[in-house]
Amino acid sequence: MTTPLTRKMTAGVLAGTLLLSGIAVGTPGRASAKDFEPGHGTLIAAASKTFTYKNAAFTLRLPNDWKNRLQFTQKDKQTLVYYVPQNRSLPREVLFTIEVIDSAKWPDYKKSRVYTELGSLNGIVYALHKSGEAPYAKKPGSPDYRMARKILANLKQGLSFSLNRTTQTAPALAIVLTDARQAAELYAFGLQRRSASIQYATFSEALKKTMYPVFKELNWVTGVSSPWITKWEVTKDTPIGNSKEQIELRLDMATSAGTEPSVLLTLSLEKENGSWVIAALASDRELPRSGVPVKKDGIPAFGPADAASLAAKAAAHYWHVQSGGKATKEGEIKEFSIPGKGEHYRWLGEDLSTKEKLFAYLKEVYTPEKVQQYWNSQTQSGSLAEVGGRLAQPNAGGGSLRDWTKAKASLLADGAEVKTFRFDVPQGDNEHVIVDAPFRFVKGTGWRLDSEVGIIK
Repeated sequence: MTTPLTRKMTAGVLAGTLLLSGIAVGTPGRASAKDFEPGHGTLIAAASKTFTYKNAAFTLRLPNDWKNRLQFTQKDKQTLVYYVPQNRSLPREVLFTIEVIDSAKWPDYKKSRVYTELGSLNGIVYALHKSGEAPYAKKPGSPDYRMARKILANLKQGLSFSLNRTTQTAPALAIVLTDARQAAELYAFGLQRRSASIQYATFSEALKKTMYPVFKELNWVTGVSSPWITKWEVTKDTPIGNSKEQIELRLDMATSAGTEPSVLLTLSLEKENGSWVIAALASDRELPRSGVPVKKDGIPAFGPADAASLAAKAAAHYWHVQSGGKATKEGEIKEFSIPGKGEHYRWLGEDLSTKEKLFAYLKEVYTPEKVQQYWNSQTQSGSLAEVGGRLAQPNAGGGSLRDWTKAKASLLADGAEVKTFRFDVPQGDNEHVIVDAPFRFVKGTGWRLDSEVGIIK
């Protein structure tokens, strides 16, 4: 049995294995509250004449007497360098920035004469952009104005820029994760450490193909300097058969100013080659530089892995209803007849004993319209009967050779609130069947099957 403690220990061991295998892991948190924001860059103590700032793409060397006056922050494709005044009553102000510019657009930037090229690599130009005037110009006699002006005047001579030519690559290490939560928590650890390599190691082969170009563009360093992830917690864990699971993770966020709203991640996991992997993921709001899709207009992302999970749940629901629901007592089922309907009826179990309970159960996977349609057809045919408010059905068994827990889904039609998927479902030892089914987003409820109840069984 895997306990939360052993899961965390295992995740720690796996993360350590990744580190020992040469997979780079970013450093979260604050290295120096005075000198720079946490995350994307690192301030390195150097010789007495200079200090060094280094991020994933480049390294800056600057005069050491500027060190206590500069603060570095990464924002999207900018590195913002703030002047930190000696006079604490004054706000910090941007002194200069390092911009990341597409080389095809660089000629237009160059013409403006306010950008200075520092270096270029792989179609990207890194350029210096100075503030138009020194901060605190309204206080020309102040020490902070004089220092800020001195830095700007000597910036081109005092700043040394070099590109970091070594880049991270996708991890080649194979990891076997024996528990779905291991995969989810290792992914969260990778997010917190800003290591795309760790995140990538938890993905399915299909998701790796999707995320590889995203992580490559980010140079295998995700996230931003602020806000950062302080901790994470699994808030919901829903098994779907023996080989699929859906996990919700809450990421607690913070900035130097205090706590930020949490981000809720939804992960769809499945077994692949004997290991639990993340097949799909989405967040309820933006998680910068992560590649995680955001639920749009309150509508959660819904991909093939999500459709396969819901289809497997629908098949289980169908056969649960067909078998009469949950039996309350052991022993032989008592049959009875219903005038005008027929003989050999049985009562449904307590969990499905009323129309309201049946509707609520089926609405977990189907749209309300399809549940109503199912009710109408079943009661008209006599497959369901309501007697004194209690539900009954003919006493019959049933089952299927189709294994929906191993079904593979592919997208046929994509819409904002309606999608259609094609399922390749194993049947028996060697056969497969193809089933197409539509899904629709139900406001206030979520994504539901919009096909006839019984198409998936």
